[in-house]
Amino acid sequence: MKKVAVSLPLTSVILGCKLLIIPPVFGQVVPSDSVLKPQITPNLPGSETQILDSANTAVKGIKSINEFSIRNQSLRPLSVTTFKSNSLRNSHLFPINLGYKLSSSNKFPLATFNAESQVEEISVNDKLQAQINSFDQIIDVNQLQDVTPDHWAYEALGNLIEKYRCIKGSEERTFNGNRAMTRYEFAAAFNACLLKVRRSIDSLSNKLTSQSDLATLKRLQTEFAEELAAVREKVDNLEERTTFLEERNFSTTTILRGQVDFVAASIFGDRKAVVSGESSTENLDSNTTFSGRFRLDLDTSFTGKDLLRARLEAGSINGLGSSVTGTAMTQLADGTNTGNNVRLGKLFYRFPLGDKALVYLAAARQSASDFVPTLNPASTISLFGFNNPIYDVGFGAGGGIYYQFTDEIGAALTYYTGSSDNPEPGKGLFNGDYTALSQITFTPSNRLGFVFSYAHYFSPQPGSTNNITSFTGSQFAQLPFGEETATSSDNFNLAASYQISDRLKVGGWVGYFHAIAKSSPLNNGFNASQGADADIWTWAFTASLSDLGKLGSSLNFIFGMPPKLSNNDIPGREDNDTSYHIELSYKYPLTDRIFITPGLFVITNPEHNAENDAIWVGVLRTTFKF
Repeated sequence: MKKVAVSLPLTSVILGCKLLIIPPVFGQVVPSDSVLKPQITPNLPGSETQILDSANTAVKGIKSINEFSIRNQSLRPLSVTTFKSNSLRNSHLFPINLGYKLSSSNKFPLATFNAESQVEEISVNDKLQAQINSFDQIIDVNQLQDVTPDHWAYEALGNLIEKYRCIKGSEERTFNGNRAMTRYEFAAAFNACLLKVRRSIDSLSNKLTSQSDLATLKRLQTEFAEELAAVREKVDNLEERTTFLEERNFSTTTILRGQVDFVAASIFGDRKAVVSGESSTENLDSNTTFSGRFRLDLDTSFTGKDLLRARLEAGSINGLGSSVTGTAMTQLADGTNTGNNVRLGKLFYRFPLGDKALVYLAAARQSASDFVPTLNPASTISLFGFNNPIYDVGFGAGGGIYYQFTDEIGAALTYYTGSSDNPEPGKGLFNGDYTALSQITFTPSNRLGFVFSYAHYFSPQPGSTNNITSFTGSQFAQLPFGEETATSSDNFNLAASYQISDRLKVGGWVGYFHAIAKSSPLNNGFNASQGADADIWTWAFTASLSDLGKLGSSLNFIFGMPPKLSNNDIPGREDNDTSYHIELSYKYPLTDRIFITPGLFVITNPEHNAENDAIWVGVLRTTFKF
């Protein structure tokens, strides 16, 4: 008998174990017709049809070992590319903002589940697991051995494959090379061949002309009876899972993502901070607080490249701002206090325009930092540590466009207003407070990136809308001319990010705000006239060291100066000293879904006032993602 060297691709023939690790959420495929469980016996039946009856109950529609892999892949959700230019080699520099938005890593499975389906899934999965476990009994040692190329079964199957073409290989319909296979891999290949031979018998072009093939099939069937039964049982289990998920499909276009944060925070210091020129007399309450929040994101994709997100959120996390410490410099990043009432946290739609442009439309609670790259490699526990406040001065509704001219140069234009959140007569998208921002992004290499940003801000009442520095920095910097004085500002930002090594990234920014009083500050009791101006500065250095102690962890450091009012036409309303923000945090993954982040930051000379004692803030945050 002529020997045929058969080598089955490793990535194609593994079925027994690989199919079992598919998470339930991946089962978004129309199941095939119900499959009867095979009854395989070691006894030789009396006719060709009886010999191959078990093949009739094999995996329906599978014609090759590669199709096992294809069927496996079909159970997974479709991958969605949100935006792609020629190479976008600068996207890795934007881990917090545009980086993940411009990558192809966002995936939108075809379905998600509501709470009821999740509860039901527990009992069904238990049943399925019990069925699967029934085949995990202790078996004979011989059945753990691999099938090597010199094994008789290897040669026998090779001959059947050559004669009946029951497994598709390379373009030449051959299998190149030799390697050992596990018994379950071999059973998967043999199972597919059984189905092909049965179809050959039933067809008019019956190629089964010798009894030797029947004898070979009998011997293989007897030798691998248990493995064949296990393979077919596991396929049946997957089809049952698929049917379950199909019946409880939430949506073919929407998935549900969630996050829950628990935050324990404590403040250390002697007295509350006061503005420059004053001395503090009120003691600082150092009690520890424990609170939390939840967020639910409904992500929808209509074309596979766009994203519609609606976020619901609720929480009771005290931001530890001015009402607690006397200064906004201690504001936490996770400050979400809705009184535990559910509110709309985000609502936006993002879609590509051509090959190089990305358009962003926002209806609520958005800012430019949600869309354009800020080049901050570090994560933060403080509000100041996110990015230069130039990006968040405009907050509410609006949108923008980002265009990648070349691999090195990209540009963004955004417009946001807070008036749409609370419409009032005489105001709106263009008549209330607003911020228009433009930015150029330059990435000369895969490791280095720069941005230059300009934003124009206006608010008729900055005390009741988003102020000049977006609630960061000193009170004077936020409201240089008072709460009721109409104010505009021209804001500038220069930021950079550099990847020193695969694990260490550094970045930083410098910001300048030139504010102008658009109405008389006399309305606030200040001795100045319309047209008075003020200068505000801010800067920071950031760094992130990843995979320290465990893969997926990150050690983050932030050092900077919160926004400071250095010059003002209003006498006595300037920051005389300098505050520094020093922060260290460590994000540690307990699992791929649970993270714990301890952190500490200190504000020296709060409110840029040397009369104030330093204030320390400690945070322990636990995050659950689902």
